[in-house]
Amino acid sequence: MNQFDVLVIGGGFGGAFAARRLEHLLRGRAERVLLVAAENFFLFSPLLPEAASGTLEPRHAVIPLREFLPRTAVITGEVTSLDVDGRRAKVVDLNGETHEVAFRSLILSPGSVPTTLPIPGLLEHAVGFKTLPDAIWLRNRVLRQLDAADATDDLALRRELLTFTFIGGGYSGVEAIAELESLTRDALRRAYPRLRVTDLRWVLVEAADSLLPGLDARLARYAERVLRRKGIELYLKTRLESCEHGVVQLSDPTVAPYASATIVWTAGQRPSDLPRQSGLPVDQRGRVPVDAYLRVDQHDRTYAVGDAAAVPDPAAPGRVCPGTAQHALRQGIVAAQNVAADLGIGTATPFTYRNRGLAVTLGRNQGAAQVRRFTFTGFLAWWMGRSYHLLMMPGVARKARVVSDWTISLFFPRDVSQLGGLGRPTPLNPPED
Repeated sequence: MNQFDVLVIGGGFGGAFAARRLEHLLRGRAERVLLVAAENFFLFSPLLPEAASGTLEPRHAVIPLREFLPRTAVITGEVTSLDVDGRRAKVVDLNGETHEVAFRSLILSPGSVPTTLPIPGLLEHAVGFKTLPDAIWLRNRVLRQLDAADATDDLALRRELLTFTFIGGGYSGVEAIAELESLTRDALRRAYPRLRVTDLRWVLVEAADSLLPGLDARLARYAERVLRRKGIELYLKTRLESCEHGVVQLSDPTVAPYASATIVWTAGQRPSDLPRQSGLPVDQRGRVPVDAYLRVDQHDRTYAVGDAAAVPDPAAPGRVCPGTAQHALRQGIVAAQNVAADLGIGTATPFTYRNRGLAVTLGRNQGAAQVRRFTFTGFLAWWMGRSYHLLMMPGVARKARVVSDWTISLFFPRDVSQLGGLGRPTPLNPPED
């Protein structure tokens, strides 16, 4: 049995920044902190669309957890059993070995997973957009489709190959489709003389009556106009009814069913099942209710943050915080301070963070941003969003790499190499007779 003073579950914004804050607060003391995460890196998810479009080197959107947390024990693996009252957990590492862990305090930040609906054909033909492998796959897919379309003279097949459908008009869906549409424009201009922009069909489907929930209504309408100017078809108050055999059927009767070789599901997330499986109280959406100090009711020294927690929103009494990276990051820091207070360091503090603003990128040099009651559009908003992301990116070296990528992209065209074979070793040939 391995004994730790603090167990942090999850290596996203909430968990990683909680552990980092604990390193600072516990400096020079004997307390031990363990972080368990599915990957050995922390993904800076706001940069995922740019990693998909090739504006940013994908490796620069991640920070190795062992580098980020030099004084924290890290296990890359999964918590398979969590006994909150008994202060015990079972962790299975990459070798399949089980580690029995005992702990005094717990910070729960297991994140979320894509939520799906019982739509015919969805599981067989759609892909998600949440992880770095998702972004790399989607970039490779888009470039592969361009190559396949360039090779055929069958116009119907070409149209199917070059039809990309995104389901979900939130931040990830809007930014992903805008960035990838910009990538294809650059690629066509330089490398595919047989193809035209009009050969491609980009479709964005959103069940609500506007894009980008939480953003100022004027900015949401601006984003709609920008996307439509790019030639992207927008269908609001519309649902995906079926995508069997790759044929998309929408609830809007004016849209005829059409073949789409690429369907991307970005229509929402649901909290991890770990809290519910561990017997913790959860609300109707599966989130753990916590108080203003991020403590789980009737469970001493237990805190929950991020997507898996229903955190009271200081800016809107009676409501919970949105599941954004900036909220999870600050929740992780506050949870760490309160864990330290349990250990006799400082005093407990409530979560008081109020949203400073929101920003969305809409392709090359285009964006929309909201700071308090002020709104910005176009190049200025795009620059503001990038500046904020750079400010929040930890580490001088990582910041320099990101700035380098952005600077190069201003003066040089994007790389349109398809690297779909990466990650799969080439098999050895059998010996000759």
